[in-house]
Amino acid sequence: MTAVAGADTLRLRRVFELERDRGCDNKAVMGGLDRMLIQMAEDGLMTTASPLGIRFKALPRAGYRSLPEDERRSWVEATIAALSTSPSFAPPARPSAPGRAQTARRATAPRGRGTGRPVSQPGEEAGDGRVALSVAAGSLRLDSPLTRLPGVGKAAAERFERLGVTTAADAVFLFPRRFNDFTDVRKIRDLRPGSQPQTVVGTVFSVSEVRFGRRARGAQAVITDGSGLLKAMWWNMPYVVRGLPEGAQVVLSGRVREYRGRLQLENPEYEVFDEDTMSAGRMVPVYPATSGLGQRTIRRAVKAAVEALAADVNDPIPDRAREAAKLPPIADAIRAYHYPESEPAAEIARRRLALGEFVAVQAAVLMRRAEWQEDNDAPRLSLEAENDGFLQSLPFGLTRAQQRCIEEIDSDLRGPHPMLRLLQGDVGSGKTVVAFASMLAAVRSGFQAALMAPTEILAEQHYRSFSRLLGGDEVTPLAGVFVPPWLGRPLRVLLLTGSLTAAQKQQVRGDAAHGGADIVIGTHALLEDGMEMPRLGLAVVDEQHRFGVLQRAKLRQKGLNPHLLVMTATPIPRTLALTVYGDLEVSTIDEMPPGRKPIKTRWYQPGERDDAHAFIRKHLDAGEQAYVICPLVEESETLDVRSAEEEFEHLRNGPLAGYSLELLHGRMPGRMKDEVMGRFGRGETQALVSTSVIEVGIDVPNATVIVIEGAERFGLSQLHQFRGRVGRSETQSYCLLFSSEEDPGPEARERLEAMCQTTDGFELAEVDLRMRGEGETWGRLQSGANTMLRVARLTDREILIQAREIARSVLSRDPRLQKPENHPLAAAAKPLLERATEAN
Repeated sequence: MTAVAGADTLRLRRVFELERDRGCDNKAVMGGLDRMLIQMAEDGLMTTASPLGIRFKALPRAGYRSLPEDERRSWVEATIAALSTSPSFAPPARPSAPGRAQTARRATAPRGRGTGRPVSQPGEEAGDGRVALSVAAGSLRLDSPLTRLPGVGKAAAERFERLGVTTAADAVFLFPRRFNDFTDVRKIRDLRPGSQPQTVVGTVFSVSEVRFGRRARGAQAVITDGSGLLKAMWWNMPYVVRGLPEGAQVVLSGRVREYRGRLQLENPEYEVFDEDTMSAGRMVPVYPATSGLGQRTIRRAVKAAVEALAADVNDPIPDRAREAAKLPPIADAIRAYHYPESEPAAEIARRRLALGEFVAVQAAVLMRRAEWQEDNDAPRLSLEAENDGFLQSLPFGLTRAQQRCIEEIDSDLRGPHPMLRLLQGDVGSGKTVVAFASMLAAVRSGFQAALMAPTEILAEQHYRSFSRLLGGDEVTPLAGVFVPPWLGRPLRVLLLTGSLTAAQKQQVRGDAAHGGADIVIGTHALLEDGMEMPRLGLAVVDEQHRFGVLQRAKLRQKGLNPHLLVMTATPIPRTLALTVYGDLEVSTIDEMPPGRKPIKTRWYQPGERDDAHAFIRKHLDAGEQAYVICPLVEESETLDVRSAEEEFEHLRNGPLAGYSLELLHGRMPGRMKDEVMGRFGRGETQALVSTSVIEVGIDVPNATVIVIEGAERFGLSQLHQFRGRVGRSETQSYCLLFSSEEDPGPEARERLEAMCQTTDGFELAEVDLRMRGEGETWGRLQSGANTMLRVARLTDREILIQAREIARSVLSRDPRLQKPENHPLAAAAKPLLERATEAN
């Protein structure tokens, strides 16, 4: 390390002169003099024998900030005098390290590579008259390693890597997940119940681990701030006890709830109070963290990176579009979101950054759609003949919503470009009939069709449903030949699943490859390399949320530019549809078949089980059937929930003794599962105890009651899917939710209450999206693409629509983003495009 010369001594002296002139308010440098001195000592920029080192040792253990004003002034003036008599000071000599080529991961959108600019050195004044703390000797670049940031050594860098942060640019884009609002810290006596987080600062009076039921554990603490006592509860988080020592001053932020006449914080965020960064009147960022990496270290590193590099970040929104929309520079938004003046200011900055993220995503999906549809040789199909054929033969009429979707699909199938369409609708709305009609349109035109489902049970259910609608009896999967009078020729439908023998699979593949199969229904087995359908005209993917872009792209490769129809019974909010499925047009069946009654849902407390079991017996006695769903197959040592095997034994020997029950779970052989479902479907079994294996694809109209054990452990989407197993006839159906505990926690309560309040899948999807979070949803659907969204939320409808228009406008002038002014957008969209390209 080079010695600090006299010019540096002069700049340091100016720091203390500025502190003296400001009245010794400890604001001459960002973070205070203590922070600057400690950092210099850690960086080896002063020795204990140097003039500044001697003055540093003269401070009390609590530091400069602990001194009263007159003692601060005395210390500052003595330090100025000491520096005035010393022309320079130098750290101990160290051997210089050999040069190493620095390789760094390219910054993901909306990052860019800049030329870099020197960061502030000790004594350089910041824009507000204060002095910036040194972050490293020399300049800092976007691709600089994290160890160039203050307080980040090798060990801390390894911990940062767990957060996906390996470069200075990554630190710039490590945005806060929330803020501690010290502009409005509340006294305990002023807290009120509500859904918005509230922040308190207090002392831990007591802390202990608690148990809920037989196995579940949590933590509770009592906090005091002199105005009252407040209880804080952490459900299923016993480890909190280790991070909250009694007597520590802490900050807690969370939702306040009234429970048994007293207020309590539920699952609050917490951290030990830090006077340096948590002063009153500030919005303090709280960053994603990991074990061994505290907020203080993160804040210091991020602050240095933002101050040095925000101006070097490339904006994915081209200048022309940014000026037209009157948007502020991205650097201003980055700084404002890390260090906002208020909550509204933070939201304004977040929305500006979210717009850039969404523009990159929309550019990617629109370019992907254009690439997939650039050929004009898609099969020309038509659904017109099915109106007088298959659809006319159905024992029921179509709803207006089904007819509208068929017209939208027909319009796509007639065009020269491959159809890329999403068909969504609630459980039981009739999506499958629309898909079957589209598949038959392909067959009538001389092409093949394929339907891919995520599970064998669902694939087999589709096969049986198609067989019934084609007028066939029970047939084996390899002999599915039908002769519907309205088609004018025999039709062969085959089933391909993982449970078939190797010889059976080979026979299906051979028939598909050589024209012996018109329609193949199957699971992931359809994607295997040996499976070819040279005349594939339409590929259908059911339960699209179980697959990603790569799987549906691979299925399309089985033919030459086939049309693609993807379906989901998980209603998708418009914003999510435009983001995750932005390359697809969307058709929605938003109407249920006539005569269906809304399913009545009730949440039963543990003490009400006897009443619930009496209710089930009443309906079984009436000739109806019931499902009982459990979250686990076997009893767990750690989870306090009923397993399917445990509940099966309990019911058949207790509340439902004398009734016919069977057990179904995913570990059973395929043939055994088929036999169990067959008996239940024929009404030979009155109640079926099962795991989530029946989430989709099971259609038993006589089943009118479904019990969901451990309901608090399932997400809203899955609960709604379970409920969709009943309500498939004109008979009134019921859903009974059982939770393991009387009070399962705030988030679980919200899910269960939402289930009781509405049966509208689209309304529940909005609630589910808000509760589960965008990152999880995006990642689950797109196999890890959630890194594209750092601050954008899938509930940002208006922002997304604006972003789509910006992306369309830019692509209309530069379809491949080849112009220099669009290079930052091309770089930001590249990761998503690469994922799609890998499948081609």
